[in-house]
Parts: sequence; C-alpha cells; structure tokens
Amino acid sequence: MRLIGRSAAEERLGGNATRAGSYLRPLTSRRNHPARLALVLAGAVVAVDLLWSLVEGSTGSLAYGLIAAPAHLATCVVALLAVTALAGRSLPPRFVTAALIASVAIDVDHIPGYLGSHVLAGTLPRPYPHSLLLVLLLAALGGVSRRRGVREVSLGLAFGVSVHLFRDLATGPGVPLLWPLSDGVASLPYAYFALGLGLATLLALRGAPARRRSPARAGVLASVLALVLLIFGVGVSGVGAVAPRVGMGAYIPGSYGEPSLIDAYGAEVGSEPVIVSYYEDWTHSPIETAQLNAAWSRGAIPLLTWEPWSQRDPSVVVSLRAIASGAYDAYLSNAARAAAAWGHPIMLRFAHEMNGGWYPWGRGRNGNTAATYVAAWRHLVRIFRANGANNVKWVWTPYVSNGGALPFRRYFPGNRWVDWAGLDGLNGGSVFGWRPFWKIFAQSYRELVRMTPRPLMFAEVGSTEEGGNKAAWLSGALRQAVPRMPHIRAIVWWADGGDYRGNFGLNSSPAALAVLRAAASSAEYSASRAQLLGIPARLGHPHRHSRGRGHGKR
Repeated sequence: MRLIGRSAAEERLGGNATRAGSYLRPLTSRRNHPARLALVLAGAVVAVDLLWSLVEGSTGSLAYGLIAAPAHLATCVVALLAVTALAGRSLPPRFVTAALIASVAIDVDHIPGYLGSHVLAGTLPRPYPHSLLLVLLLAALGGVSRRRGVREVSLGLAFGVSVHLFRDLATGPGVPLLWPLSDGVASLPYAYFALGLGLATLLALRGAPARRRSPARAGVLASVLALVLLIFGVGVSGVGAVAPRVGMGAYIPGSYGEPSLIDAYGAEVGSEPVIVSYYEDWTHSPIETAQLNAAWSRGAIPLLTWEPWSQRDPSVVVSLRAIASGAYDAYLSNAARAAAAWGHPIMLRFAHEMNGGWYPWGRGRNGNTAATYVAAWRHLVRIFRANGANNVKWVWTPYVSNGGALPFRRYFPGNRWVDWAGLDGLNGGSVFGWRPFWKIFAQSYRELVRMTPRPLMFAEVGSTEEGGNKAAWLSGALRQAVPRMPHIRAIVWWADGGDYRGNFGLNSSPAALAVLRAAASSAEYSASRAQLLGIPARLGHPHRHSRGRGHGKR
C-alpha cells in the first residue's frame, strides 16, 4: 500500500503538494509496509506524552508547544494511514499536505497567549478556535465547493484539526469543544486517546487490498467524515462534560473585626468569596461564633488556620509533643464542642507550613519532628470526632517543597485524618526572586496527588507587584496552570496589601484586578459553597502567616 499513489491526475497537480507527498511514499510502499511507520509513530506519541507528564506539571508554555508539535504530526500520519487502508486507495496529495499542516498549524492560535494577550482564549485554557466549530466550517467549505482542489484542501484541513483536537482532549486541561454554544471545557482520559491511536494503528496494519478501488471523490469524503465522527463520537461519549469548577476565596485583612470588608472584596473582585480565611492562635478558642456567622451568612465557608502559639508573644511555645500526650485535652474538647454546637461546616487547618522552619511548630524547631507533628494532628482529630464535631473538615497544607528543600511527605497524617489537602506558596517578587506560578507549585502538586486522593486547595497563594508583571503572573496561573491541575478545587488568595514582602493586595494594580475579575466571572472559577462541600472525598490518583507578623517563608 502507498499513502499517495502515482497517477496521471497526480502528475497534473505538481507543486508543493506533490513534493510533500513524495516524502511519505517510500515509507508506505509495499516493500516498506506501513506497519513499521504506524507502530514507530504511535509509540513516539505515547512516549512524548508520558515524558512530558513526568517532567512538567503544566502544559501552558511555549516549550510544551514545541514538544507537542511532532507528536501531533505523528498522530496525524497514523490517522492518515488508517484512512488510506479504509479507503482502499491512496489519498490525494493536496488532502494529505493540508491535513499534516493543519495538525500543527492550528496551534498558532496560542501565540497571542504566549505574548500576554488572551483575546483568543478569554479565561479558557485553550483558545476558542480549538473547537468543533472550526472543523465543521472547514468540512462544510469542502462539501459545498465545486472545485476539486478547494474540496481536497478544505477536507484535509478539517481532518488535521480534528486529529489535533482528539489528542488535545487527553493531554492537558481539555478543549472548548462546544464553543460558542458552551464555555465548558471537555477532556478525555488519556487511555481513550491511546485506544483510538491503537485502533488507527491496527487499521494501518491491514494495508489496502490490492484489488479494492473506489472513486477518489467518494473515498476521500467518506473516509474523512467517518474518522471525524469516530473521533468525536468516542471523545464526547467519554468526556467529562465540564471540567471541575474551582472556588475562589481569600484572606481579607481586617475582616475579623469588620465583616463589611468581605462585601467590599466581593464588589471589587466581582464575585463573593466562597471561602473566607481567618487565623486563630492558642490563647483562646478558635470557634468565634460572630466570625463564623459573618462568613457563612455571605455564602462562604470559614477556613480557620489554628496556630499553636501566641501571636502577641511568640516566645510562648505550645509543644506538639504535649498536645499529642493529652496536656491540652480540656482546651481541645471545649473547642470541639463549640464547633459541633455551631453546626455548619468549618474548614480547619492546624499548624500549617510545618515543613518550614519559620514557625515554632515547624521543622527542626523546639524538638519537633515529623512524627510528633503527625501524632499531634491525629490527637486533635480524635478529640473533635469524639465530641461530635464531624462538621469540621480537616485541611492539611504544607508549604511548597521549593525544589525539594522543604520536603513534606513525612508530615502527612494519612487519608483517614484529612478531608482536604493543599499547598501554600507565594511569589515574593523582589524579596525572594520572581518565580512563575507553575515553577512554585507544579512539582509539589504532582507529589501531593501521588500522596492522597483528597480534593486539594491552594490555601495561601499570591504575588507581589514588585519584581515582575503581576497581571501576567495571575493570568498564567488562572488561564494555564490551574486548569491543568484537576485536583485543585479551591484557591484562597493571600490578599494582604501591607505584607513586608510587597503588595499582595488583589487591587495592587488595575491590570491585576482585571485578570481576577475576568476569572471570577467565568464558569471555571464559579464553584459555590454547596459545590465545594459536595466534592467527593476521593478524586483518585493521576499517574500565611500570622496576622501582622512576617516570617522567612518563600
């Protein structure tokens, strides 16, 4: 079988299309069976995808685009070999050339995003042209055209784009497949893509029957339509209809005593926070009814960060070993009963960022070890459960590992003792050096999803204005990185404009605020309180800072 047969009609076509087809002809002759080519290319595609999934946590980069292009091209060649076998004859050179070009060229719509403009994507993780609309328009143009050359090129373009989208469904944050009818983002388990690639390879192995012939016009059109229907029939049926929605909340300085600041935040950002973060120390009960009611009455879940120290006198050390041994059981039991009496769900994270050394409960401080931390955490959970405080959702959040400098795996109390997990991480800008969002979080995110199937949150996240472009940093986080982290279900902004490391306020610049407002108005970041509370306990495995007091975390 040959992908492109030599005929009198082909001789008349001439030009670049014929020359492009000649490059493939030696690889698909009877002497060099297409099985070798199909198997090698299919294996290369899977190898590239596996390698990238292991190396990087985000596909929102120019580097990924350059690596993905050969994989898209190879996928298209395999699909063309399969269609050739189905048609029983060679495909027109113009069709083949157009398909190969389109399978890569569709990604030019990412270029504005690389340059900082999201006119072609809005808040979607992939640009609008990555949808069925483009495929249908190209196919329709080919179907109505009376000119053979236009028909072959248009159908080839539709074929190449459809194959590209099929792979995109399984290699990243998904595709706005039904745009403009819907702004939902469709995705496909990678196993489905691998299955489709395998089926195409098997078809290519058949080759074309020696005596089978069909009219070129009917063969091309039937083959293209059949493959497009096959691809998107499998894709749509196996797709999670809409990507998981993420809820956005914030630590709002001063809201502890002035709940109206929560309303002001909502008016400024364009959406009420779905989580309101508070910080409580060990000098009083963390269950402040007025504070909790202020958040709950505004549709938010209170997130209490319970710090075992005195914020006014940091020399007061609450020993983790003493907590685990029962020395504070009376205090803990009173807090647990107060939480149970309040009745509504509370997110509670105890002794956060334990893997760093800037808090007295942290790594290497006051004799603390990972074992003493885990023992103290589990003891707290036991006390609360024994007192009926099952409305408390336990949130475990280390600081990001910073390339392995701050390991956190040993501090994990275990899935039985945790309802949510997450990460803290800040871009300190000129103080600690400007770092992109993905560089701060990607490695730690991958490690965390290997550790636990619990839903995840970024419990403290933000960037200063100093040292770089904050609007671009936020845009990269919300439009590219977070959509590629499906276990992240909540983001809690560190919105402190008076932080010693710089201005983390969400309104620190009009450009930064505009990015947040755009995200807040999108479906992707519209998760409600009920939706967050309804997230399953298991999502499966894929293959802060005290008020008014700074510290050395990065």
